[in-house]
Amino acid sequence: MTDEAGTEEVTTGGLVRSSAVVGIGTGLSRVTGLFRTVALAYALGRGLVADGYNLANTTPNIVYDLLLGGILSATLVPVFVDRLEHDDDDGVSAVMTVTAAALVALTVVAVLGAPLIIHVYTLGKDDPSRRELERIGVPLLRLFLPQMLFYGLTALGTAVLNARRRFAAPAFAPVLNNIIVIGILLWFAGRAGHDPQVGTVANDTALMLLLGLGTTAGIVAMTIALWPSIRRSGVRLRWRFRPRDPAVRKVASLSGWTLGYVVANQVALVIAIALAARRDGDFSAYTYAFVFFQLPYGLFAVSIMTTFAPELASAANRGDTAGFRERFSLGARLITLVVLPASVGYVLLARPLVDALLAHGSFGGTSPILTADLLADFSVGLIGFSLYLYALRGFYSLHDTRTPFFLNLVENAVNVVVAFALVGRYGVQGVAFSYAVAYLVAAVVAMAVLRRRVGRLGGTQLAAALARIVAATAVMGGAVWLASRAVGADHGTGAVTRVAVGVLVGIGVYVVAALALRVEDLRWLRERLLRR
Repeated sequence: MTDEAGTEEVTTGGLVRSSAVVGIGTGLSRVTGLFRTVALAYALGRGLVADGYNLANTTPNIVYDLLLGGILSATLVPVFVDRLEHDDDDGVSAVMTVTAAALVALTVVAVLGAPLIIHVYTLGKDDPSRRELERIGVPLLRLFLPQMLFYGLTALGTAVLNARRRFAAPAFAPVLNNIIVIGILLWFAGRAGHDPQVGTVANDTALMLLLGLGTTAGIVAMTIALWPSIRRSGVRLRWRFRPRDPAVRKVASLSGWTLGYVVANQVALVIAIALAARRDGDFSAYTYAFVFFQLPYGLFAVSIMTTFAPELASAANRGDTAGFRERFSLGARLITLVVLPASVGYVLLARPLVDALLAHGSFGGTSPILTADLLADFSVGLIGFSLYLYALRGFYSLHDTRTPFFLNLVENAVNVVVAFALVGRYGVQGVAFSYAVAYLVAAVVAMAVLRRRVGRLGGTQLAAALARIVAATAVMGGAVWLASRAVGADHGTGAVTRVAVGVLVGIGVYVVAALALRVEDLRWLRERLLRR
């Protein structure tokens, strides 16, 4: 083996090991996040109180998705990697200081504009329902909006740690947030009782503060949990309010297109929310289904993206196009290897899965059925969603935020057009399915554009690997369908049996089929994990 090959093996092994660490932390955070959703459905159900809570929590969650999924990967990680490789701690400090100051100002403006935000989200509601939602949604939003500052600080800390190849703390920190919020929701359920009404919560200041400040406390704890790891990373952070620092100007120049990306996303999101929230309770079902939908993405795809992003950025900074292509192709294959069978499993097992986990407490009646059907609709686009966001990280590593902006316009345009075409006939399910269609289209377009930019992304090797994964997934899908229909039911205690049998059969058949079809990435991954 040559020295170059040996270095390649060590580097690749390090990526696998880092991905495994992130995977464990992210797995715990996503699983506890799922239990948080279970607690939310148990405590609030699918009525106006739940809609008010979920609508109010949408705004800070948008900031979270933007900062940790957009600006973090688009600007902060590539810039921090470059600055730290040049020992420019002051540049990193300047970026963090100026960004923190901007977040404080943004939070204050948002708090003042809380009534307008809720009003926009409820444009599709009739007047009585809108007034009830505003009655509970506006005060909750004001209690939730400080989360924006702490989400931003979390994004900054995560970017510093990722640039230093330290992935554990950011992966594990959300677990603390979820545990705190689960405790708050169960406490709330004990005080408010079964199926709480708007009047009960809005007229009880203690209940409102418990729900609002308790949820925000989880985000604060998540942010604080990163600090010890940041101190141990060796980065010397200081207060440096220098808006003209070269690092700040670099982030600002890259963030211009990202801001456009955000505006486009916001327009599409407001339209989707207004369409999904037309009937009481539909938006909460939509929200719960989306949490389930993101679980495989968060468990596996995010782990791979997080650890590959700094390596892609380093390869781009060195001008190593061949290394960039090799790393990107490996990441795409690993994402597909896990996410594609997960999406098929969701479509087949959505109803018993949702019933087993959510059909408790205040969440009853037809709510689990609608939520499960929404999950199946979303899951059609899970592989597109994952590969599209991974492709964007490829552009961000090249310090290109302009192309993702235009790609995002395509995705949002498809989403809005299909949603309007389907919502009249299929209701909120049409909104969910339009999301899936949009990301499938966007993934194909993004991969094609990136290929034109850097050359063949694995070529024949990538195509052959994907074909084998698709074949193994098809075999798995057939086995899961047959096995799950032979036992249990879609509701009650039978739902647990059906899910357990379906998952066990699915994993076993998929692994055997993938090995039989010589899916090399599965063999490669197994060998390296066993070796480590």
